[in-house]
Formats: sequence, structure tokens, C-alpha cells
Amino acid sequence: MPAGQDAEDPTLGEVPLALDLSEDSAKDSLHILPLSSVPLVTGGLRDARLIKNSRFEGVVELFTDEQAGSGQVSPADLPRVFHFDQENRGDLPLIKNLATLPSYDVYSMRVELRRLGIDVEDVGDLRLSEDKVRALDPHMSAFTRPLVRAVFGPEEDKQRSVKDLVGLFAAPEAKEARSNLSKLAGQLRLDITGIPKFLEDYGDVYLSLAYYQACLDASRPKLERLLKALAALKADRNLSKERGLMAACSQVETKIATTVAEVGDILTMFRDRTTDMWEDMSQESFQRMENLIVDYQNKIGGALCVTTVKLSAWDEQFPRPDIGGPIRRADFLMSTMRSGLERLEPIQYHDKA
Repeated sequence: MPAGQDAEDPTLGEVPLALDLSEDSAKDSLHILPLSSVPLVTGGLRDARLIKNSRFEGVVELFTDEQAGSGQVSPADLPRVFHFDQENRGDLPLIKNLATLPSYDVYSMRVELRRLGIDVEDVGDLRLSEDKVRALDPHMSAFTRPLVRAVFGPEEDKQRSVKDLVGLFAAPEAKEARSNLSKLAGQLRLDITGIPKFLEDYGDVYLSLAYYQACLDASRPKLERLLKALAALKADRNLSKERGLMAACSQVETKIATTVAEVGDILTMFRDRTTDMWEDMSQESFQRMENLIVDYQNKIGGALCVTTVKLSAWDEQFPRPDIGGPIRRADFLMSTMRSGLERLEPIQYHDKA
């Protein structure tokens, strides 16, 4: 039982990975799902959120406070906290299903909620925050650049977002708007009336890749620190004799490092494929690319969620090399870092284009 957990009170659990009270930060996270995003009946649950803890267990966080920490309860224990009857009994199986999902990022959740028969169009919270969207502009440039050049010509170097293009097409100068609409429509072999929908779809699907790239980039320095710490454990004169510990070091190192590299390769592949797509762009070629990316969102999100949770757990437990001795690090590795790594399966790429 984790320190601080009371067997008589299922609402008390480990401190979450990041004690962030911001609603936008939760919405932008891989490992936090505000339950206000889900059509629940139980009032108290709508104010809670699902999180992945450091052992990669999906638990309901009923409260988060800088002083008191995090109040967590496993989905199986929810009947000890809430009353379920004819009116709200459907909430329990839904939360149990959601707790098992590999990632809570907004893109993976859209896929999973559709699979569960929930209309995502009615779930307006499954969008990144405006601040996050702005922060992703540098990662979006690789995807917006060919779109901008399709409108303004190959010499165009000015950084413009999809939102900028939408604004341009709505400009009061009718001649300029018609000219730019005609350029893009001709490139796509689309009627001009189809351009707004195309821009919306294009911006959303590539924003998902920009988001995943930002999450991957944030994980790499943490991975370097973890690998150095594992190397030190392996080199420890006493601990190196512990076969179980050495096996755990190798498992954690191989699983996480391999997954980070694999996700990086998949995202690079999508960038390259997008460049190729614009050489012979059409509505059909974009539709194929969009379908392919959506097919992989759940796999990429799941892989990034596990690695991010694990790397963040280690980083927060041992923020500096001088914090926590070899025994404490070995214990944390065995008790926490290994848990949930079985979810990391190879992302096998199949080109359906």
C-alpha cells in the first residue's frame, strides 16, 4: 500500500504526477481526463477527473489541493463513495471503461468515445486550450507551410497559421478573398464552398501531430536523465549483483527508450508523407492521409502517455542526481517504474495510402 493511503478511505491515494489545478492544463494533458468532458449523470463525478498515477493505474481524482494533495479512488471503489441507482447506474461502467484507456489526450479520447458510442460532437471540451494551440505554432509550421505556398506561391516564406488563412478568406476585400480561394480550390480540385471544411479538417488533424511532437520533445531530456540514473544503478558494486534489479533496469530502459524512438520515427514519417502529398494534392489524397493519421492517434497517444507518466514520475521523485540514494532508486524502479510498461507494444506502421 502506498505511503499515506488509508485502507478505510478509498479517496486517499498517492500524490499525482503534477499537482496542477488549471483546467486548461488538464485538458492539454496526456494523463488527465476532466470528467466534465464526459456525459455523466452523477453530479460529484462531473466535477472529478480521471488520471493515470505513477503506476499507470486509471483512478478517479475527487479533489486536488496544494496542501492536502490528491484524493483518489479506484473505479471499483466508487460505490463506496457515490450512490448509484436506476438513474445514474450507467456512469460506473463508463468510468471503468475509460479508466482502462491507454491515453486521455483529446485526440485519443475522440477515437475512444466514438468506439463507446458517445457522440464527440456534443463533447466540446475535447479540444486543446487556446494557449496550447498557440504554443504549438512552431510544430505546426511543417504542415502549414505547404498549405500557405499553395495559396501564395512557392516563394512565400511568411509564417501563417491555418487560422490566419481562414481569416484571409473571410477578408472584406472580395477580390483578394476570391483569388486566394480560387488558388487553393484549384490545387485541391475542390469547389470553393468546400474550402472552409477542408481547412478545419486540415488544421485539426495536423494539430494532433504537432501536439504529439511537443509531448515527445518534452520527454527527451527526462529520458536522458533516467538513462544516466539506470547506468549508475547498473554500475553500483552491490546492486549489480541483484539479478532481478538488473533485469528491471534493462526492461525499463529498453521499453521506454525504444518507444520514444519509435514515436519519433512515426511522426517524422507523417511529416515526410505530408510533403509528398502536396506534390500531387487532391481532396482524395488528403482524405487518405487524414484517415491514416486518425488511425494512429490512439497508438501514438497511448505510447506517449505511458512514457510521459513514467519519465515524469522518475523526474519528480528524483529531480537531481544527489536526491535519493541507490537503494531508494532501486525500490522505486521495482515498485513503480515497471508497472504499466506491458502497455508499450510496438507501433507497427501499415501504409494504407
